[in-house]
Amino acid sequence: MPKSIKEILDNTLNQLGIENKIKEKQVLDLWEKINKKEINLHTQAKYINNGILFITVDDPTWAHQLLFMKKKLTTKINDKLDLNLVKDIRFKVGSISKSKRKLQIKGQNKEQEIKLNSQEQKDIEEITQKISDPKLKDNLYKLIKTFKEKNKWKKTNSWKVCPDCSVLISPNNNKCPICELKNNKELSLEIENLLSSSPWVKHEDIVEIYPNLTKKEFESIKNSLLKKLKTKIDQLIIKALEKKVESKQVKVLIQNYVMLKTEIKPTNLTNRLIKEIIGTNYMKIYQQL
Repeated sequence: MPKSIKEILDNTLNQLGIENKIKEKQVLDLWEKINKKEINLHTQAKYINNGILFITVDDPTWAHQLLFMKKKLTTKINDKLDLNLVKDIRFKVGSISKSKRKLQIKGQNKEQEIKLNSQEQKDIEEITQKISDPKLKDNLYKLIKTFKEKNKWKKTNSWKVCPDCSVLISPNNNKCPICELKNNKELSLEIENLLSSSPWVKHEDIVEIYPNLTKKEFESIKNSLLKKLKTKIDQLIIKALEKKVESKQVKVLIQNYVMLKTEIKPTNLTNRLIKEIIGTNYMKIYQQL
């Protein structure tokens, strides 16, 4: 069968030893594409080495917040590449490029630049005056100055406070990215609880209650719950055989697992279906319970 142009190109690049370099360049370009504008204004992808992506962040608060998003960001990049290239992301506080700096401190009028007044600059000098190392002192001064300019620009341009954590956010957003992520976790817990009580529920049923829940998110939550149920079943089967827990409790868990896997309601649950899902060995134990 003739190879596609893509296959030929991939093989050629691989033979030349530059395929990984191109993929690494794609990672740096993807950083801005996978993130919202607010995150992009505070970060810059610098380089990738041995699967570790290094991101410069313009202030410590954002660096700390992004740590909680690391796993999600890594998955997003690898999904876009269709390759498990990024193993970890490291965030380092520092200066970002001049072009990004201008975006941060300029409003809709691109010629109008936010500047600190003499008192604000004096306040920064008081904070840094005790540092003896000149280079460290200068870097810290610039860092605090950037942070204050940025916040001043935000207030000037009607940015508001995130209702959950008090970080300044764009007028177009309801919450900061970190709090949105936390809300997603709360939503996941709600869906998981619902599936635990009604494991046969489908996405088209649940989306009426949670209209923002995508099919992919629903399947991810369901798969996570399936893994938890499987682990719990394995643990309780041993205890049930030793008469340490009631057999009925384990049988109900197995039935819930099957219903969650197949979206079959209790009235349509049969031994044949249970055996098909859990396998012959588990079925023998199931019948002994």
